Amino acid sequence: MLQEYNDVLQKLHDYMLDENNIKKSLMMKINLNNTIKEKSNKMLHANKEYDEKHEIFVPVEQDSLFWCYFIMKNGDIKYETIYNKNDLVAKQMKIDLVNVVRKNKDIVKMYKLDTITNIECNLANDNLLNSKTFLTLCAIENINVIYVSKKTYFDLMMNDTDIVYIIYERPSKSKYYNKYGYELGNKSSIENIRTTLYKVDKIDKPIRSLSYYKVEELLVICDKLVIETYHLNTGKTKSKKDLYEAIIQYF
Repeated sequence: MLQEYNDVLQKLHDYMLDENNIKKSLMMKINLNNTIKEKSNKMLHANKEYDEKHEIFVPVEQDSLFWCYFIMKNGDIKYETIYNKNDLVAKQMKIDLVNVVRKNKDIVKMYKLDTITNIECNLANDNLLNSKTFLTLCAIENINVIYVSKKTYFDLMMNDTDIVYIIYERPSKSKYYNKYGYELGNKSSIENIRTTLYKVDKIDKPIRSLSYYKVEELLVICDKLVIETYHLNTGKTKSKKDLYEAIIQYF
């Protein structure tokens, strides 16, 4: 009988709250917490790395290009503190920018992105900021920006700092306007854009006249725009005229 009692007592020993078992329990809990914390830190680090590589912010407001400009100039904290970012608020801000443009006519004329009249009209009368007005405002505020649209980009470098914003024009569900997002560029993302996309010298005139180009130059442009350079039925390279026409059709 006594032996049976001792056997039962021995089996229950691991579950008794004596000093040794309490220490074991505490150590297991500490190790478990450390393991969870380590895994959590690894996940946070991985998410942070992902966000750093893919951090393109797209404002939810309809005039997303204007709000991209607002954030680039004033910072995201200022953007977040504006509780009601409706069309009326944006319109008043854009009307205030008309005076900014008028005070900086020399910069507007220097970069020739658009006429002062057109820029003022866009700010005062239109619902959406257009690309030429956006880039003009960036020039006035000395902001470095790369404007990406489909397979093309426009480079506006205003200073020698490493702060370069990349604006992406994105298709929208609406047929009346596009959405825009931005990210802070790094050496890798900027180099990738400049090596793989076609650079336009004028935002509203992406291509020059036919006589300006050699066949080899048109082939390079077609390659960056992902335009077929061969005739499907013959397999021969397209003529200079056909290559140029294909590029015109792209735009």
